[in-house]
Amino acid sequence: MPQTMASMTGLSQGVRLPGPTGRRASRFTVRASSAEAEAAGRRAVLGLMASGVVGSAFAQVVHAGTVAAIKVGPPPPLSGGLPGTDNSDEARDFDLPLKNRFYLQPLPPAEAAVRAKESAQDILNLKPLIDKKQWPYVMNDLRLRASYLRYDLKTVISSKTTKEEKKDLKDLTGKLFATLDGLDHAAKIKSPTEAEK
Repeated sequence: MPQTMASMTGLSQGVRLPGPTGRRASRFTVRASSAEAEAAGRRAVLGLMASGVVGSAFAQVVHAGTVAAIKVGPPPPLSGGLPGTDNSDEARDFDLPLKNRFYLQPLPPAEAAVRAKESAQDILNLKPLIDKKQWPYVMNDLRLRASYLRYDLKTVISSKTTKEEKKDLKDLTGKLFATLDGLDHAAKIKSPTEAEK
């Protein structure tokens, strides 16, 4: 390194220093010493040896890590199995028809009536959330339970045999969902007075 610096600045060659140009002026010559070059050479060799030792140790660690194999087991078991859902993975199973991939599986009318009663009870249990003015929770729970309720009431209504029963149930269902829409609107505008109607 010192030799390189010296040659770049012109110190390794004879350099005339500025001074008087008369005949009496003597010439000064500056030359770089070779003692510094020997010390730099030793440092370079020691650095090269140290980097070689570190590099070989690192290479051994890398090769030792690639020997271990990763064992892959079977796929996880299917989830789901709750009443009304055959399998929660069915929504992403494109081999099944769309009817089977819907998140609410059709139930027999008796089971649909039970689930409709549970949904209605869950809607009635929103009163504490309304009292605490937790409107986002009210809207989300109301919409979720209303979707279950609407689906199950359609199943129950379609199972009725006479037109009069179907018409009466459809009228009651229409009034119920008009009330639920009003409650949803009250939650949207954050009005406790409208929510209590």
